[in-house]
Amino acid sequence: MALEMDSWAVEGAQSSSRIARLQLQSGTASRNGVVDSSHLQILPLTVPGTSVRATSGGATILGAEASFQGSYFAFNVGDAEIAVSPTGSGGGRSDLVILRVEDPNISGTPWTHDVTTDPVYYFRVIEGVDPTTTDVPPGTTGVALARLDIPANTATITSGMITDVRQMANPKRLRELRVQRGQGLEDGRDDHADFTSDFERWPQHDWTVTIPEWATQVQVRADWLNVMYPAPIDGTGGNYDARGQVRVGLVGSGGNVINTAATAFNFNATSASNGYRCSIGLAAQMNVPTAMRGMACDLRMYAKSDADRIRYLVADGWANFAVDLEFREQAAPQAEL
Repeated sequence: MALEMDSWAVEGAQSSSRIARLQLQSGTASRNGVVDSSHLQILPLTVPGTSVRATSGGATILGAEASFQGSYFAFNVGDAEIAVSPTGSGGGRSDLVILRVEDPNISGTPWTHDVTTDPVYYFRVIEGVDPTTTDVPPGTTGVALARLDIPANTATITSGMITDVRQMANPKRLRELRVQRGQGLEDGRDDHADFTSDFERWPQHDWTVTIPEWATQVQVRADWLNVMYPAPIDGTGGNYDARGQVRVGLVGSGGNVINTAATAFNFNATSASNGYRCSIGLAAQMNVPTAMRGMACDLRMYAKSDADRIRYLVADGWANFAVDLEFREQAAPQAEL
């Protein structure tokens, strides 16, 4: 093999469709998927019927039928209806809705379209796939959009039958890291996580974070580091345990709030006369509601302590706190939970 004779954008030199496809493949790092998280969603008809609809949007589609085939770019303008065959009384069926490239100029393919008059991009329904299918069959130049899990004796496709399986060609990422120290003991400002039946801010400080407009998911790592368990003085029994839960929340305007699931802590007295330092970690993943995308939010760390204990944790001047957020653009964020 040798370097291609085709020379893109060189005056007087040869050029071809393949060099354009290879350039697109190089520019997209051989990725395959939809362009934006809202692109090419498969939804029921406005009045559910025997078809589904694909919304507007584009996709980068890596050639899979020949070596050095390159990549294609397709864009759907407006909603497109895609017919779905009904199921019979003998049982249900799973179908895969895909956007496929049918390029007859690729040797060995079965396509016979006249590219001077016909498109090479088509929405297709592959019937009878495995009910766990999430990708196009091997050797298919296409992107998977949705799986339809259709009950027996059904002609009308509703939203509950549609599983979104789209992947992003180039998903966006944004990391936001926030850190702080605790407050000092010398002037009484130390911050206790003590005896609350509901969550309180701990430590008592908020950051401001703006959720990107494209973010559909956020991954969270939070650390309450080197916090103080004070010496119990009176004893070391179970009543002196510091027990409770922590979580992280993003609090926006208009009542828009998302909180992580809570994680528990349980620290025990090792000596009646000595306190010690301890740490708590949390990891979580949350979907970002549409209403909160682009919204400026307060980022808060919370704790609540079991009310039947007589010991607690302290965010003193030696304690450290951090929340690490990664906002992610996922076409089907629920599929990664």
